[in-house]
Amino acid sequence: MRKKHITPIIITLMLFTLTACHRDETREDAYVPKTEFSAKGEAEEVKPSSGNGYYFSYNDMDIRVDADAKAVTDALGEPDTYFESPSCAAQGTGRLYGYGDFEIQTYPDGDDDKILYVMLKTDMVSTPEGIDISKSRDDVMECYGKPDEENASSLIYEKDGMKLKFIFDKDDMISIEYDSPLA
Repeated sequence: MRKKHITPIIITLMLFTLTACHRDETREDAYVPKTEFSAKGEAEEVKPSSGNGYYFSYNDMDIRVDADAKAVTDALGEPDTYFESPSCAAQGTGRLYGYGDFEIQTYPDGDDDKILYVMLKTDMVSTPEGIDISKSRDDVMECYGKPDEENASSLIYEKDGMKLKFIFDKDDMISIEYDSPLA
């Protein structure tokens, strides 16, 4: 009797895994826009930011979401870790580059890769405004003001279509993310 209950659970988990990243199979290099719904329930395409939002600065290089990833990864050199997987943001392969204190996730855009997000993971790197993961919620709000979104686990600021997220586990900041609208 116990086996009868396990099989449907396994099948459900397999189906969920297969549908987690729905891909539009029309063209291999096609940009697949992400859609969100407005407060009125109308569908709106989420477009990549113009690059004027928040940015991460490392070794005198400004790293912006939706910017050309090759120029950035070439300048940063060999990553500590590297991983490829089907992109959930666009048609093709996403790449994750780990550089110890931060990581960069990319999405395909035709023949190029663009930066989907940058995640700061240690207190050895900070935002240009001086916030690193050793800082408190109060430090973040003192620096950036009232967040556009706030909940128990994050403070989120939006600028020019991109989001800057400060992620918390209780009182401890665990990461800072610069996210494209496609993320």
